[in-house]
Amino acid sequence: MSPNEKKLFNLLVEILLIDEEQFNDDYGPDEIETWDSLASVSIAAAVEKEFGHAMSPEEIALMDSIGDIKKYLRSGGVNFKQ
Repeated sequence: MSPNEKKLFNLLVEILLIDEEQFNDDYGPDEIETWDSLASVSIAAAVEKEFGHAMSPEEIALMDSIGDIKKYLRSGGVNFKQ
């Protein structure tokens, strides 16, 4: 796990109360019971604090999976490679 992926993992563990098996790019609100609209806002706020990238309400609404969060961060220059 790269340093930035570890940061994102820790952030999602704190907010969504997930374990490592649930940290999967394909997982989203349908697979993670604790991921609701309030959690999405909390994730967006934590992403801004941790990575310095603010999400618009539209971007928050499009966040359907952990992979979508990574895609958003990659578009802002965050590297998830070792």
